[in-house]
Parts: sequence; structure tokens; C-alpha cells
Amino acid sequence: MKKLTLVFAFFIVVGAFAQEKGSITGKIMDLEMENEPMLLANVRLKGDSKVTQTNFHGNFEFQDVLVGEHILVVSYAGYEELEIPVRVEKGKVVKITGGLVQKSIFLADVALNKKEQKSFTNSPGI
Repeated sequence: MKKLTLVFAFFIVVGAFAQEKGSITGKIMDLEMENEPMLLANVRLKGDSKVTQTNFHGNFEFQDVLVGEHILVVSYAGYEELEIPVRVEKGKVVKITGGLVQKSIFLADVALNKKEQKSFTNSPGI
């Protein structure tokens, strides 16, 4: 029984090390603020549980990413979401640079009923 357990453990360890992995690092900038570093932006791998945030210099890092094609999703409140396709290779570090732009909200897209329009146009102090 001990031999069977030992053989089983051996295959689990070998299988774990056999997976090919790489890393992703990058920098995210605020394009609205003349490429200043984007602080604390959310960065995740689409379809994966790996999530991180940019640091005070706009940098982020993912280690032990499986080899293959991935989509990096960068988001920040009030900014357009950015999706970046990434190809990870065994033992290599992929370097990404990207920037976020603010979301645009158009007043023409906001529908007001007549009561709301009346109170908006007749409100004191405007």
C-alpha cells in the first residue's frame, strides 16, 4: 500500500511541474492625464480567477500563467474597459503597455419624462 501511495504522489508532483507556464507584466496609463500611471486599476485574465491591481507606478504582474492565448482585461471606474490579447510562452515574460480613456456619457441618451423635464427646467438656482 505504501508503494502505491508513493507512486501516486510521484505522478502528481511530476504532473504539476510538467505544466508549461510563463509570466505577464505591464504598465497601464491614464490617457486622459497625459499618460500618468493608472493607480489601482483592476487587471484580470478573462476566463480565469487571476486578478490583480496596478501599483502606484501603474505596474502589474501575473506569474505562473499557463502557456497559450489569453485576454487581459483592464478596468477602472469611469473609464472604458480595455481588452488586450496576450500570447504566453513557456518560461518567458510578456510585457504589456496600455492606457485607459474616460467613458463618455451623452445627455441625448438620457430619456426624461415630462414631469422630470418640468422640474429640471423650473428648479430654483439654475
